[in-house]
Amino acid sequence: MKPVKYALLMIALLLSPIKLMSMTEDEARDYIKEFISKQQDFGKYDETLKLTFANINIDDNGVKVIFNKEDDVFNPLFPELTEGKFKTVAQENRYVNHQFGLYFLMREAIKNPKFLDALKDSNISWDVFVMNPRQNVPYYTTSFGYRDVANAMLINNNDENTDFKTFLSISLVDRALKSLMEQVYIPHDSIGISYARLSQNVLKCTMLTTSDSYPKITATNGMVARNEWIEAFVEGCMAKNYYKQLLSVLKTKQPTVQIHVEDIHKKYDPVTYTISTYEILAAAQQSTTGGLSAADYIVQQIGGTKQKDKDLGLFMQKYGDVVTQMKRIAEINADKSRRVYEVVDEMPEFPGGTLALTNYLTNQVNYPTVALQNKIQGRVICEFVITNEGKVTNVKIAEPTNPLLDAEAKRVITSMPNWIPGRNRGERVNTKYSVPVTFTLPN
Repeated sequence: MKPVKYALLMIALLLSPIKLMSMTEDEARDYIKEFISKQQDFGKYDETLKLTFANINIDDNGVKVIFNKEDDVFNPLFPELTEGKFKTVAQENRYVNHQFGLYFLMREAIKNPKFLDALKDSNISWDVFVMNPRQNVPYYTTSFGYRDVANAMLINNNDENTDFKTFLSISLVDRALKSLMEQVYIPHDSIGISYARLSQNVLKCTMLTTSDSYPKITATNGMVARNEWIEAFVEGCMAKNYYKQLLSVLKTKQPTVQIHVEDIHKKYDPVTYTISTYEILAAAQQSTTGGLSAADYIVQQIGGTKQKDKDLGLFMQKYGDVVTQMKRIAEINADKSRRVYEVVDEMPEFPGGTLALTNYLTNQVNYPTVALQNKIQGRVICEFVITNEGKVTNVKIAEPTNPLLDAEAKRVITSMPNWIPGRNRGERVNTKYSVPVTFTLPN
């Protein structure tokens, strides 16, 4: 296959000459700054993504690289690998670009272990912005750090000869594995998974149950609870057409599962059980429940009936309010800081994309009459926060032009519909964003 050139290839060019030999953090940063200052002419027009190099710099947070994309047309890059795995082509390209940049960082780390040490010890991040130069807003951003590179090396077995297409295939399986682990479905009328999150190779699940079922599923060191989760997870894996690849990534990454069993009636105290990767792989080879399906197994062990519909099962019908409440509490606890991000893996997106945002501003802006009469025009930059629920909040005028134009711009931005929230490492987060509102006098 002919190598595909991407804008992020510059990362490899940027990294390859660097030799970080026993440097302190300050020395490493100074060295990188000096190197970057000599590389201002390496950006070339990229045929694949239609990008043009704009700028590169380093600050206290790390290296920032900026590219301009002259149009909002997105085409699939690897449809044979990514088709059907993303909602939009823009999301697909964002992911492919992220993986492509990570691929080159991984290759550099394999060739030069000192580079990986520098990432770890100095905590340097590599952030790439693909910008819409007309509106000065990013189509998407890509961020890389030590943990991303270390994980990429792990699932690729430190193979320097891995080509990008193979790397992308493995990364997509890794992504599918994470999704599967967080979405295990317990098909029973008195047991349900309320919340699950995979973080740093540990999956923490909350398994809800009733007072009647609690003693049965927690008996003998939680054998029923443990086997039920394992069987339900393996069944989910087997439904995929890349079952063997999933098991291979599972074996390589060795995640641990912690099941936190809670009685929704509060009669019994919560208890936690741990499942090892070995137990999951053993179940994949030979069923721990004698060949029964997960639903039949749990019914045999504790009675009751199995659910026929994932969304309208008996457990959700009976205890849905409790489940929703626990989910909400878990989400709040997971983000106590309510941090607002400036750089995220997936930037927020206006419903319908950039063109829809342009149309919205065109149709909603009312040119102030007094401003027209006095021939006042200009561009107002509005800065705001898009919450992890997609709401537009904290609207501010970052670059004012005229009080009349500023007030109208703020009104239009404040009245915008909910956005698709930004995501960082797979989680929805609060994200800072800016949009220019331009007032141009008619001819």
